[in-house]
Amino acid sequence: MSQELLQFAKEFVNGKMTADAFADPYQEKWKSERDNSLLAKDPAELNEKLSALFCLADQYNPEQDRHYSEFDADELKKRVSELLK
Repeated sequence: MSQELLQFAKEFVNGKMTADAFADPYQEKWKSERDNSLLAKDPAELNEKLSALFCLADQYNPEQDRHYSEFDADELKKRVSELLK
């Protein structure tokens, strides 16, 4: 299943969905894997990458009044892309 999370992030970077369609669903999928102990079955490197993607998705805020630690759709896409390289 974790490969599905990785593929989901790649689809976002490749423009197949918006940041709004990516951020919350990614977090929900990640939490489901965590709660079902599926993430623990992944290699440590993949687990770290998926967790970092979760954090990036959590920092996304489409509103103009975002906190300095949050970012818009363009910045989310840039950071997810960098993480996937």
